[in-house]
Amino acid sequence: MTLSRQLITLILTVFLLIFSGTFWISVENTRAYLIDQLATQTQNSASSLGVSLVPHMKSKDIATMNTMVNALFDSGYYQSLTITSISGEELIQRQNNRMIAGVPAWFINRLPLQAASAETMITTGWSQAGRLQLVAHPGFAYQKLWQTTLEIFWWSIIAFIVALLGTTLILRTILKPLHDVEQQADAICNREFPTLERVPATRELRRVVEAMNRLSIKVKSSIENLTERAEMMRREAHFDDLTGLMNRRGFLAALEHNIKEREHAGSGALLLIRVSHFSDYNKTHGFQRGDELLTSLAAMITDMTQPYPLAVAARTKGAEFGIILPLISADDGSKFAEDCSQALQELSLSLAVDGIGHIGCVRFHEEDQAGSVLAQADTALASALHQGPNSCFVSGHAVDAESSIAWRELINRSMQESAIRLLFQPVMNAQKQPLYHETLIRIQDDNGNAIAPGSFAAMADRLELNRELDCYVIKQVITTIEAASQPLPLAINLSTRSIHHGGFINWLESRLQEHRKAAASILFEISEHGLLEQIDTSMRLIDLIHAAGGKVVMEHFGSKLSSFRTLRQLKLDYIKLDGRYIRNISTNSDNRFFLQTLTDIAHGLDMQVIAEHVESEADYECLKSLGINAMQGYLLGAPAALK
Repeated sequence: MTLSRQLITLILTVFLLIFSGTFWISVENTRAYLIDQLATQTQNSASSLGVSLVPHMKSKDIATMNTMVNALFDSGYYQSLTITSISGEELIQRQNNRMIAGVPAWFINRLPLQAASAETMITTGWSQAGRLQLVAHPGFAYQKLWQTTLEIFWWSIIAFIVALLGTTLILRTILKPLHDVEQQADAICNREFPTLERVPATRELRRVVEAMNRLSIKVKSSIENLTERAEMMRREAHFDDLTGLMNRRGFLAALEHNIKEREHAGSGALLLIRVSHFSDYNKTHGFQRGDELLTSLAAMITDMTQPYPLAVAARTKGAEFGIILPLISADDGSKFAEDCSQALQELSLSLAVDGIGHIGCVRFHEEDQAGSVLAQADTALASALHQGPNSCFVSGHAVDAESSIAWRELINRSMQESAIRLLFQPVMNAQKQPLYHETLIRIQDDNGNAIAPGSFAAMADRLELNRELDCYVIKQVITTIEAASQPLPLAINLSTRSIHHGGFINWLESRLQEHRKAAASILFEISEHGLLEQIDTSMRLIDLIHAAGGKVVMEHFGSKLSSFRTLRQLKLDYIKLDGRYIRNISTNSDNRFFLQTLTDIAHGLDMQVIAEHVESEADYECLKSLGINAMQGYLLGAPAALK
């Protein structure tokens, strides 16, 4: 019960007691007054009539006595009148049996009025001639008491209602700041940090509002300071100051991660771009112009990789740049290298130099080692040197074995025939108990051979079949949850193409509303890039998922430099750290400090942190000590069918 209701209830109880007591006292006082009035009036009437009857009693004029008695008794105020002689002879007797009109019987029974009686002696001279007995009739007194009671009752009710309404209005006005404070506290829980502009005049409430404002400002400042510190640490550890691209350390971690990533990468292309004769350029044009050349080349690389959300661009050393293109096909990788060569030529013309550099491009697969892939790329780069300025050399270029048409037919046929196999990899909490299972898909070629998940994902994205695949998986997962005997939390990966498609969002909303029980057990994993690309669309998607009882996980968190700034806007339930920060975390002190700060920020925003690609016991123990809430990796469980 709210404070205002408690206070209103308390005041209502006090008012009720006060008005009830006042009402009862007023009625009782009126009753006592009427009883006294009856007794006094009866005694006075008996005495007056007794004196008036003396001469007629002396002459025994009964007729006149009857007339005088009737004049008094017919008023209706008396119940009985009796005149007897001194010897006991009854001379006159009157009786009034009229019922009390207009007064409820329960009222008469509850508030009895004793019938007042009076007796007086009729004397003639010094001798007693008779006795007069008079008993009052309570009818008029009851009527007066009933009328007075009703008036007191209704006035009490009116006064009570007016007092209650006035008190309620005053309380709501006084307690309005508490309601604002409650909304402010809820906003802080929702990762918003407002301050209340209107400060109440009541001293105690004013102190509460001022304290909450200070708390909101302090929490906001703490989160912002932690965010700035985390961004600074990540920039210093993994990014180049001059170009803003990733540095060699971050580049090598990203390359190893993408090669070893079993589900979402494992294959792709690596490009090395090296500026030719950079030391001579510095000597001729000066170091400032040399820096301008590097920043221009970095801007060109950034523009070239913009359409590839998973791409990683880095300045690997002084005048050398590297580009990682995960999940890109061989044809697309070759075309990208040729486009880079053309862009280098255009940059050369704009800078009025004969040639800037050369490009070497190689493919990598999950069986490769990062060192050997870099060596192959360096060899390809050496080959490009013999082809002229701004040229590129693609090592081992071959046309994809499967044509796009064959891939499209295979994927569509697999969905139509329900031939896509679903596997589930557990996400464990710190106690190694399942938090939920991530849904992974497997597909086979026409010969029954398993297709590598990375290759399949690359072709599905290239053919723009992600949305159809997402719809297929959602239907299958809902069926799996509804068929289970107990609620089974399952996570579904949504592609960037899907979450930015209005038709898909509308379809998802209707599907979740139709299967509300199953929806409460679904988590949606969406990449950091996908959520940050269109914030407003992402917020709408998150809101509809939460409205259906589902949860949202931002996966690959940390792959973008600007991600910290939007965490407060997106009401996420979990963030799943990018694998490049997890691998070998037990021996990487820089990443440990960064992850500790990141975890503190996430917990401050009421989000749980998940680490993926946990492959060793040492990494598991290290992550556990950092306060990571849950982990996923082959150490904790490989993808498998549900039992």
